[in-house]
Amino acid sequence: MVEQQQKRGSPLESNNGRLTQIAKKPREQQAIVPSCVVKQEQAEPEEGEVSPVGVRGAGAVAPPPVAMEDEPQVKLQCGLSLFHCRACLRPLRSPTFKCEAGHVVCGACRNSHALACAGAAAFVPSPDVDVYVRGARLACPNAEFGCERCSVYYQAGDHERACQWAPCRCRAPGCDASDSPARLAAHFAASHAWPVTGVSYAKVHRIALPRERGLHLLVSREDSQVFLVSSSALGGAGAASAVVASLACVRANSDAAAGAPRFRCTLWVQDARGGGNVARVTFAVPSSDLSRGFVAAEQGMFLSVPPELLRDAPGEAPDLMVRIDKAAPAGANSITPPA
Repeated sequence: MVEQQQKRGSPLESNNGRLTQIAKKPREQQAIVPSCVVKQEQAEPEEGEVSPVGVRGAGAVAPPPVAMEDEPQVKLQCGLSLFHCRACLRPLRSPTFKCEAGHVVCGACRNSHALACAGAAAFVPSPDVDVYVRGARLACPNAEFGCERCSVYYQAGDHERACQWAPCRCRAPGCDASDSPARLAAHFAASHAWPVTGVSYAKVHRIALPRERGLHLLVSREDSQVFLVSSSALGGAGAASAVVASLACVRANSDAAAGAPRFRCTLWVQDARGGGNVARVTFAVPSSDLSRGFVAAEQGMFLSVPPELLRDAPGEAPDLMVRIDKAAPAGANSITPPA
């Protein structure tokens, strides 16, 4: 149980947004956790030192804090072990604590560290370490492919696994180009004459249904996500065979990666002659890094267009209607296909 003692006239200290008083003399306050003790050592600032409410004895007031992103930045080189927990060996997460042996661990790792370290009977908070843990940022390794994100170090791994700028390789025969999907879209258009269309989420777009084994790229105007529409014949070859179309998000990482955005799409083709017949499908958009190509008929979900809807005009492909939506949060109702 934490004992709190206050004396009249003692200096003020900030504690979770509230101002409390502390004694003039150093005091140890102990908070018992299941298998260790946390010490909170506090001392009165000497004359001329900075205290939470200014400079004692100097008649000056400490300048207001400056947001870290507004300060001049400096690049340093230091060992990664300084930013890793001695218990879980993963990047430190604040609040951090130091045991009597000098090991710095995450707040959630104190109990496990107490089982392995003889000096882990008591811990003290490490606010100085917290400053570095919250402020150290790491540039994305995909910066050369266009990513400008600098993540807090302990979140850098999550970002890298979900980064949309991770490179994919062009699968066109005889081409070995490799770049981020957004840059590959320009390569596909310039080097392979694949059609590219800019799209917006939650809006309907009309494109020509790609011919058999044809491809059409859609690039989001909001976040540069790249989607690939592919078509292929279903069943036997011939004029009477159906055509299937599917859509995937082009990215090197899986849509299951933590933090990766998720999408749903609706594809449909309607009778251009006004007969009222419509073929439609709505599904969760899968991911593809293009390593195995992207054949519509081999996908788990696709739109099947019967021959009756393919008879638009001789030599012309019917229109394919496409709508892409950002996936709703877990537990929310699924989107309703557009009418």
